[in-house]
Amino acid sequence: MKLKFLSLYVLIFCTFTFTNIHAQKYNISVQLLNCKDSTAYLAHYFDGKIFADDTTSLVNGQGSFSKDKVLDQGIYVIYLPSQKYFDLLIGEDQEFSITADPKDFIGSINITGSKESKAFHAFQNFMKSQNVKSKKIQEAFKKSNNEAEKEKFKKEFKNTDVEVRAYISKLASEFPENSFVHKFASFTLSPKIPDFKNEIPANTPDREKVIQKKSYLYNKNHYFDHVNLTDNRYLRTPILKKKLDFFYEKILVQSPDTIVKESVKLIEQARPDSIFFQYLTQYALNYAVKSKVMGMDAAFVKLAKKYYLSGQASWADSTLMANIRERVIKTQFNLIGMESKDLLMQTPEGEFVRLHEVDAPFTVLYFWEPDCGHCKKVTPRLKSEILDQYREKGLKVFAVCTQDQKEMWEDAIHDYDIYDFINCYDPEFQTNFRIYYDVYSTPTMYLLDKDKKIIAKRLDIDNLKVFLDNEMKKN
Repeated sequence: MKLKFLSLYVLIFCTFTFTNIHAQKYNISVQLLNCKDSTAYLAHYFDGKIFADDTTSLVNGQGSFSKDKVLDQGIYVIYLPSQKYFDLLIGEDQEFSITADPKDFIGSINITGSKESKAFHAFQNFMKSQNVKSKKIQEAFKKSNNEAEKEKFKKEFKNTDVEVRAYISKLASEFPENSFVHKFASFTLSPKIPDFKNEIPANTPDREKVIQKKSYLYNKNHYFDHVNLTDNRYLRTPILKKKLDFFYEKILVQSPDTIVKESVKLIEQARPDSIFFQYLTQYALNYAVKSKVMGMDAAFVKLAKKYYLSGQASWADSTLMANIRERVIKTQFNLIGMESKDLLMQTPEGEFVRLHEVDAPFTVLYFWEPDCGHCKKVTPRLKSEILDQYREKGLKVFAVCTQDQKEMWEDAIHDYDIYDFINCYDPEFQTNFRIYYDVYSTPTMYLLDKDKKIIAKRLDIDNLKVFLDNEMKKN
């Protein structure tokens, strides 16, 4: 697999090689009723997308997918150019036949020759009926004004879950332990959270919050109970990516420490299977890179160092590694909560000022260029909307000109009337400010506290106001 790194995004373009030693070939005959001559495609799920494996011409609705090799087990899809399709479980039995009517695939499918594939289709039908039943109960509950009736609907709704779990347990008794149909059906389940109300004494302070916390932690810790992270068949399903997305986006607290901790937990469980290990490592790194939460780059740095820069990412080519290494170098010095790197800069008068010697409860560290189009809009606002408004509260602006064209810089200071900024530059480029503060474009703004620790970074004027107001409320 190659993973291409572009700016702040890691894009996955995957080519995995899976193996299966049980079968020698596959031969899947297809008979689609009331179907004109056309083409059908066989594809597998991966990372929320589908990837084609085979194609067949349909003559009078008949065709077959057949090759002298084995298909990796998982959930596949057979689809038509008309965009009609149906899911299909392919297990160890890979020589079977399917009859179906495209007008109602799920309701009409008949499979012979593969017990697992047939059971998967029956499970789909069962779940479809359960969803219809649940929806009717919910609608009746919403319409009812009778409390006794509502309690009855609640019990009926809970019973639908009991029925699903019983159905899946029955599958376990009907198929061998390694059969994927039972494993996949179990994977569709959510954790069954215990009723902690019976465990928490009635006189417990903030009892409801305690119950909620225990329920949350149980759900988080047991969310992946129904998946074996050393079995890469789960990668070829339509729900793994959805479950991972929900877990990372909706369940986990969006802090770098939490994302790293939970990512490492999942990745290490998958380590015995190189394919699953690779997928989860890439997923976690991508999540950290693409996150819009300020400070999540700390998770990227930690994960990149642990799995990529340590040499464990054997799938990463030299270009990818060089890009990741560069991003780590530029990011690791300016993470939220870190003490900022000190800068010794020269003023227009030839004197020297040091960032860490600025005595202020808050310091805006501002990197800019006189001829930068965006800077021409931001610099006047930084003076009028930030410094002038928060000056009395002790705020100062440490404004670093990133160029060495002194005359142009001095003219800009005069034109913007920003003599009350701490104006400075590094004409010899000796401070490594571009590396320490990841200044690859201007303007770039950081907000520092009294100890020169980084509160926020890459701010615009509006966000800077929000952070300043919040910090001042705290203090």
